[in-house]
Amino acid sequence: MSCYLSGMQRSLHVKAILFSATLLIVPGLRAQEVTIEWSPVLDVNEPGQGGLRPRIALNGEGRPVILWGASGPNRNFVSVLEGSGASTPVLLNLDGLVPAVSDWMGSSIAADDQTVWVVIKATPEEEKGIYARRSLDGGYTWGDTVRVDPRDGLISRFPTVALTGDGDPVVGYMRFTSGWLGAHQVVGAWDTNSFQAPVDVSTPFSDGEVCDCCTGQVMAQGSTVVALFRNAESNQRVIWAASSTDGGATFPSGGIIDDTNWSVSSCPSSGPDGFITGDSLSAVWMSGAGNAGVKTYGTKVRVSDLSAEPRTGVHPGQPQNHQQNFPRLAGAGDTLGVVWENYGAGQRDILFSWSVSGLNGLRTPDTVNVELTGSQRTPDIAFADGAFHIIWDESASGQVRYRRAVISAANGLDERNGTRETLWPNPANAVLNWSANAWQVAEVYDALGRELLKGDARRGNLDIISLSPGRYALRLSTGRGDRSMVLQWVKE
Repeated sequence: MSCYLSGMQRSLHVKAILFSATLLIVPGLRAQEVTIEWSPVLDVNEPGQGGLRPRIALNGEGRPVILWGASGPNRNFVSVLEGSGASTPVLLNLDGLVPAVSDWMGSSIAADDQTVWVVIKATPEEEKGIYARRSLDGGYTWGDTVRVDPRDGLISRFPTVALTGDGDPVVGYMRFTSGWLGAHQVVGAWDTNSFQAPVDVSTPFSDGEVCDCCTGQVMAQGSTVVALFRNAESNQRVIWAASSTDGGATFPSGGIIDDTNWSVSSCPSSGPDGFITGDSLSAVWMSGAGNAGVKTYGTKVRVSDLSAEPRTGVHPGQPQNHQQNFPRLAGAGDTLGVVWENYGAGQRDILFSWSVSGLNGLRTPDTVNVELTGSQRTPDIAFADGAFHIIWDESASGQVRYRRAVISAANGLDERNGTRETLWPNPANAVLNWSANAWQVAEVYDALGRELLKGDARRGNLDIISLSPGRYALRLSTGRGDRSMVLQWVKE
């Protein structure tokens, strides 16, 4: 590739590649060209620290920050993965703050750059509140506690946290009157140095009470916030959503996103999960509707009006007595991965399915855990720079285990360096992804060689929603301009 090209030279160079028959890069990746490469399994915690319901977030350096619980006594720990090992776990609960932990519910974590937030429900649950702690150095050291819920006599539990585009936390949680009655879902947003009064996100839209032992989930992108929860009116245990465009201050929209119509009198103790890209929300949940048994489903939702596409099964065709539970979802645009706890033939395993074309393109699952004895439980997943980061609880040994799955799809050659580059999906719709490597600058050109978009290549993705359908080129380059690569792709 040429070094130190001027703007006009870059434009001509990109245009030449777009139209040259000899240098043309194939625009569409065939399914067999995109694969997953697995890392070895890594133990995160130390002996005796428990491994209940681990949760994961990625800090600004791309390092996994992992939170988990332990019982006898109840505790929360956090550790940061560093290369091939984990940092010394930090005990999060201070004197007087004993967390509510279990294998199906517990504390929650979210990260943005080097700011990491954890939210903890204190025990006894009928008497104590929800508290937050913040780290400003990527998860290594932690500040004092901040009260999340108001002291108004109501009971709070099941906190989840997400960060807005300003890095401010929004916390979703459930509230009850005395005697654990009147269950409803709320969201409390951060303002300067405290959490604001919670806003109801269930009672304005859904009838009756929410499912009082099913955890909800709050997620955010920019100023858009969506809260997911399972309702329980007339024992119909379906998933609802409420959306906000002002950082969680108000929630003007709400509706059902789950068309399974599952009716059951017992409490499932399992909630939904999802992520937002632009005006799209991808969500997954467990349902026991119909004759399929307990299975995991997903859908794509338009955030602006909460209209949902028909659901899809993440692993359809499994026997009825195979149970799929506790699903978690991560991704960007149409690239996504789902993990869940799979129970069959007396064995609990962690399964993982992924796609570069949305939920309808999910592939035959892989078994994440290498050990096929014991009970692997309650997984979680995060995604960035073409890699899925997966954790789970090995309940027999009390270990928190981690494994990384990297998308591998070489479709461009850096002629100067002799290495290949990854670009997916192709065709793309909302977000274009690449493996970040050492690139600094990302530029998108049209067929006439005009620069249309420019971004930080180190992020590993670019929002392309504003582009019209057609054929484009992505130019990746170093900050010095001494090395570059051009890859062709198609916007649907």
